[in-house]
Amino acid sequence: MNKTWPVFVAAFGATYTFSIGNVTAPRLGPDLGASPGEVALVLAAFAVSFAAGLILAGRLGDRYGRRRLLIIGLIALVTTSALAAAAPGLWWLVAARVAQGAASAIVMPQTLAIIQTSGGEPVRARGIAAFTASSGVGTVAGQIAGGLVMGLSLPFDGWRGAVLTSAIPSVVALLGAYRLQAHPPAGTERPDLGGAFRVGIPLLALIAGLSLGPTAGWTWWTWGLAVLGVLGLSGFLVNQARRERAGRPVLVAPSTLRQPALRLGLLMALLLFAGYGAFSYEYSMLTQTGLGLTPVQSGLALAAFAGTFVVAGLRMPHITARFGDRTMELAAGLLAAGLVLLGLVSWVTQGTGTAVWIGCFEVLGVLLGAAQASQYGPLVGTVLAAVPARVAGLAGGLFTTAQQAALALGIATLGGLFGTLAPSLGWQRAFAVALGLQVLTTALFWMLARRLRTRPSRSGVPLAPVPNQQRKKETHS
Repeated sequence: MNKTWPVFVAAFGATYTFSIGNVTAPRLGPDLGASPGEVALVLAAFAVSFAAGLILAGRLGDRYGRRRLLIIGLIALVTTSALAAAAPGLWWLVAARVAQGAASAIVMPQTLAIIQTSGGEPVRARGIAAFTASSGVGTVAGQIAGGLVMGLSLPFDGWRGAVLTSAIPSVVALLGAYRLQAHPPAGTERPDLGGAFRVGIPLLALIAGLSLGPTAGWTWWTWGLAVLGVLGLSGFLVNQARRERAGRPVLVAPSTLRQPALRLGLLMALLLFAGYGAFSYEYSMLTQTGLGLTPVQSGLALAAFAGTFVVAGLRMPHITARFGDRTMELAAGLLAAGLVLLGLVSWVTQGTGTAVWIGCFEVLGVLLGAAQASQYGPLVGTVLAAVPARVAGLAGGLFTTAQQAALALGIATLGGLFGTLAPSLGWQRAFAVALGLQVLTTALFWMLARRLRTRPSRSGVPLAPVPNQQRKKETHS
């Protein structure tokens, strides 16, 4: 664990880079003349590029060496962070965020693969817990640290200084990455390079259509982008099935997706992170634009949520040992309860002042942080356990692809609806409506977690279903 610290710093940096976008979003409109839909596209551009490149990067790591790909990705992330901070206009920033997403896509699956192949079951369990904590901390730290940096007087003004800080974790991780153990390549199959474009371009079209649709009045071209995206993704799946039957290299083997635990786990990841992506975006817009908080105040208001998320993530092996295979179901129930309460508070405190809402959010943030960490941690273990170690990079790529695609979809759909409703309902009541929809996605997560629950592993993390004969043997023992 001590020798693999650069892996956890790298995981922190990749999610931190995404999160920085949320806290800077309210400042992009005034500074760059961007509409709400264009601001959402800036955020989604990173997530789409991240999602499109993850599986390919996992495959490349399996074939050419995970340490090598990790180092390449970290160097690229430092470079693209500087380009994003120096962006002279909106579309330059969109392009730079696409490049940042691609760099993060190279980094993230290597971190999960190195953890998955670093030792026996106890070592992997501790590694996954540390990964959950570090990547989760990166997600919330971006909003807190980014807000603090935006309040300082730096050579780069405002949001640019915050964006530039996303290079720091990668620089730190590079200091130790060269001393990581070099694992021999685990695969010999030539990666499907074209597959990355066949999934990335339609996904970008879908997210662009959904992001720009509300502010553009859902004109024909926004619907056209969304429809082309759906058709393109469907064509990608058909193409991958055809290539696999012909014995040609594929980006995602359809046969791998037939494993029930993996398929359900990926769907649960979509639900979980669509809600979280929308929540993070809506929180930043509500607190900074609706309630008038400074970026520093907005970030500090997340302290209770972030602290609880970190503590729960680090304690995840103990939590899953205590609650076993029901951990994710219980966590989903707690999250739904917290969202309902926060929605009610947001609705009734409309126009009554900022202090009451912030005070209630600080209390409920403890519940929300613990619940989300207790969904996220076991879910990572579920997906990784469903895939053989020889394609651990593919497993990491699949999970984080679902995660990043869901973050982009959540911002484009729930976040877009929030932005549309805010002028008529008010910021707090629009937030309450958006939270109500997130309760529905959380309920679906609970249903899938209940369905997924079959047999716990020795660490308490839910695994894929095992044959009945093996199940009987384990029961008698």
